[in-house]
Amino acid sequence: MLFYKKSFIFTAVIFLTTFFFTQGDLRQAEAKELKMATFMSAKHPVNKGILPHLAKNIASETGGSLKLKLYPSGQLGKGPKAQYKRVIENVAEITFGVHGYTPKLFPRTMTVAQPGVGNSSQEVTKKAWSIYDKHLKSEYAKVKVLGIFANWPAILITRKNPVSKIGDIKGLKIRAPSPSNIPQLRAWGAAAVYMPVTKAYNSLQTGVLDGVYISPGALYRPWRLAEPGEYVTAGMNGPTTMLYIFMNKQAYEGLSSSHKKAINKHSGRGLSMFAANYWGNIDAKQLATAKNEQKGVKFIQLSQSAAAEFNNATAQSVEQFIAKKEKAGIPARAIYKAVTQ
Repeated sequence: MLFYKKSFIFTAVIFLTTFFFTQGDLRQAEAKELKMATFMSAKHPVNKGILPHLAKNIASETGGSLKLKLYPSGQLGKGPKAQYKRVIENVAEITFGVHGYTPKLFPRTMTVAQPGVGNSSQEVTKKAWSIYDKHLKSEYAKVKVLGIFANWPAILITRKNPVSKIGDIKGLKIRAPSPSNIPQLRAWGAAAVYMPVTKAYNSLQTGVLDGVYISPGALYRPWRLAEPGEYVTAGMNGPTTMLYIFMNKQAYEGLSSSHKKAINKHSGRGLSMFAANYWGNIDAKQLATAKNEQKGVKFIQLSQSAAAEFNNATAQSVEQFIAKKEKAGIPARAIYKAVTQ
């Protein structure tokens, strides 16, 4: 009798232990929703195509048990500079942001953004990932990287002053893509300033700025800089804007193994190249519209000699950037060499 009683208790313990562990697994596999925060409008390419693509793939991969909900237009906090802070503090589990808004946090990646690295978003993104493990990974220890990609090299949009040679830009107040690109514009003779892209339209329209140095995707939708701008100049080596999609590291670690697997499968290099293609194609089309249709602007393609003048001055600014980073202990020269040879 005692034997049967002990056997029953043992069986009950095994059952209850299995039950609770199973319940834990089931709770872990329950439907979960992650917040994605962006400062861009709902009409911006990142919100229309890139983040929805990620959300769709994750939902499909997990049978809908893991969903990503988009909060555009700064709904979870205003100000593009704070996107990195928001993901670190888990205000949103996932954020989209711009490296150039906080360049001191990403000196290695900002080296890849320098002029001369590539002629398209796809080329620069591919090069960034080719050196990621060796040179860039250390900058991202506090987050789970879902994507790092570039947009198209910058072009010059000016309000009243056509620029066909380097002397034409002297003294003009030009918005730089990021603070790290101010030396390039100064090397050209411009009065360089920096401000978020969200302020560029009004500043150009009111004459606070004489021009904006930015990727061609800002010409028409969503930023519409071809409205206050009158001239577009292209043909010089331009910097790219490096962009990120980050996830809170603790939020990622708290996911079930199947959810982690889904995130890993649909992020990283693959998502980055998708984003570079999606955004890059928009940049290329808007540049072609300005060049071929002259829609709202007069397009100026620099001559070879004029482009050489710009590029020679740019090379000096890149060298100054590299020297400054080297002095701070960043292997900028090795990084720049790796993505330009």
